[in-house]
Amino acid sequence: MERPENDEGAEWRRETDENRFMCARDGDMICAPFQCEECWFINLMKRKSCDWSLGDKRILGYIRRVNLDVFWSREKSTVRSNLGSLRKGYRLSKELGMPPIAFRQGPWKVADGQGMQIAIEVLRASQEKGRNDETYVQFDSIRKIRTAYSNLFESSLGGARTSRTFKGGYGKTFALTSSPTDSLLFRMFMKGCEKRMGRLVNQDLGISIEVLLEMLRMYEMELWNDKTSTSRRRDLVMAGAAFVALFGGALRGGEILLAEATELVKRQEDGKYHSKHPHVVLPLMGRFKGETGERNVLLVMANTTSSGLEIRKWIERLGTLLRREGRHRAVGPAFCTRTGFVFERWRLNGILHETLGKIQVNRPDLLAPVIQVEEKFSIYRSFRRGATTRAKEAKVSEPTIQMNNRWRKVQNRSGGLPNLPMSELYVEISQALGSRTRFSKEL
Repeated sequence: MERPENDEGAEWRRETDENRFMCARDGDMICAPFQCEECWFINLMKRKSCDWSLGDKRILGYIRRVNLDVFWSREKSTVRSNLGSLRKGYRLSKELGMPPIAFRQGPWKVADGQGMQIAIEVLRASQEKGRNDETYVQFDSIRKIRTAYSNLFESSLGGARTSRTFKGGYGKTFALTSSPTDSLLFRMFMKGCEKRMGRLVNQDLGISIEVLLEMLRMYEMELWNDKTSTSRRRDLVMAGAAFVALFGGALRGGEILLAEATELVKRQEDGKYHSKHPHVVLPLMGRFKGETGERNVLLVMANTTSSGLEIRKWIERLGTLLRREGRHRAVGPAFCTRTGFVFERWRLNGILHETLGKIQVNRPDLLAPVIQVEEKFSIYRSFRRGATTRAKEAKVSEPTIQMNNRWRKVQNRSGGLPNLPMSELYVEISQALGSRTRFSKEL
């Protein structure tokens, strides 16, 4: 049961919250579809429950939990208001000499067309060991079961027969479905379950520009050290280039791994000596979520930021490494292993955590030793958060920040760049270099 917490994780108890999600309230049956657990058991198992069966009692307990979550999808004040209005209507009908209005509440068919069994599976899944908490699995994880069953129903014979599609303006479509995961009961259960469980969000901390510059200084020292092994040098170049690109472009961790080797080497000199906006080009190529087919993206970033972050130097080091290994001859990932496979996120995270641990020891003024770096920092969000924070501190305008991030969004044809070859795409982008490099330049 999720309770309000302060920043230190201490629970704040309220007397009015003690019975939340634990009991039904007057009026719940008129605000939600309801069958008792015994009736639901017959619907599911096609028999009555056995008093001596622990398995049956366990299923009955899950059914009760589903019913309570359905009830508590609506707040107490809403239920009280609905009940009061119905009582008022009943009184007014009696005063006028009319029979009170009544709708049949049952009996229901002996079947499970509402998704009760799926709801029980969701509850059982929540009790397993989670990644962020050993006592339960988070709601954002268990709700994927609903998505899976919804997809299964749509692809089934029954789903194909019952589905109806309507087309609206601009080609937008709407579908009618009889999937049990879209029933009123199941939708109310999922809402109540989410309210009861809450969300445990472990947000990545942003990496400050001071910490990033210290990381790169440490990498420089290792690269100039004759005792540093060849494999270690390779990892440092990969990590250094990835980290400056993540920060300079405010990228998420997975996006940097879309960098493409042949175009990166080919465009290594592009923008280096530009008269007004010297810049470096980072080509990305891949399938982005929410889009179909392959998509080419060219990110342009300032050679050097206002804080002294040398983006071009590290991208050029990466290009030199790729050329030396012959990676520029065939299309493939720029951030890759010696065997040509894409560099795994866990390897970049490992290098990141190792470096931050050293900074905690040597420079506690930059990174407090009490911070658990493995839990609080990740390539997925830390560089993006750090860059966004830095941009706002530097008074970078919101439109500039949005323009830098715009390529991640699904764009309509009138507002986004077309899916062009890399050469044509660079011509398109070069016409607005000032606005496209402004974000990274101010970091």
